Amino acid sequence: MALHTTLATRYWLKTIIMAIVCVVLGVWGIWDYVVAIPEAEMGATRAALLTDVVQPAMETELGSDERTAAIVLLDVNIEHLEFDSNTEWIASVDVFKNALANSAISDPVYEETLQRELNLYGDITPPSKYDRPMQWLFILCLPFGVYYFRAYLIMKNKAGIYSLDDDGTLTTPEGVWKSDEITDIDMSRWIAKTGNARSTWIAKAIVADAEPIVLDDYIYNDMHMIIGGLAHRFYPDQWTPRARRVKVEEVESVNVDEDE
Repeated sequence: MALHTTLATRYWLKTIIMAIVCVVLGVWGIWDYVVAIPEAEMGATRAALLTDVVQPAMETELGSDERTAAIVLLDVNIEHLEFDSNTEWIASVDVFKNALANSAISDPVYEETLQRELNLYGDITPPSKYDRPMQWLFILCLPFGVYYFRAYLIMKNKAGIYSLDDDGTLTTPEGVWKSDEITDIDMSRWIAKTGNARSTWIAKAIVADAEPIVLDDYIYNDMHMIIGGLAHRFYPDQWTPRARRVKVEEVESVNVDEDE
């Protein structure tokens, strides 16, 4: 029965999580850059217009330069709202302009409208000059999200290619080699006592007329069966078909017999 591999959970789960995190951060950065920061700037501008311009002007005499200047600023603000759908703010600006132009003292409608708008915008903190540049750090995570998704798809496709047939034919993404074309297997790093798991779960098939083929059990489930099949063929006194050292298996067998 031919031996096949699948993509290891440790690999695909980490890759998918990284892809999702990068995409979420990227979308978050775009949202802040395009929506949240402009809305905060708009709200802070409106709050400043109310507290620094409209309120002080209403405390001056009817027809004063301060009132005239405030009305001009309100008109400028409305001009920039050509494509704005906030009709409530536009109506409020009309109330402020009417009060500045016609009311010698504050009237109830003005006071009520002013308080409502201050409740909406008064507590908004203006974005700093670094907010927009900082969002680019998040936006630039998007390409990495695409990279991780692509890496997952590539590795999943490769996982379905690796196989070792009953006749000894080895199939890998690099090519197909018959039994007599496989000349050796390098087990120098396989379950070595030094190094991390990533570097000690690897063996290399030595094939004719090609670079050694890396067989990675860290990325691919059941790769150890393919490694074991080749290692047992070349070094039956050292390795079992499950890619375990013969001495280890013999010790375990003795322990099992003693327990029985």
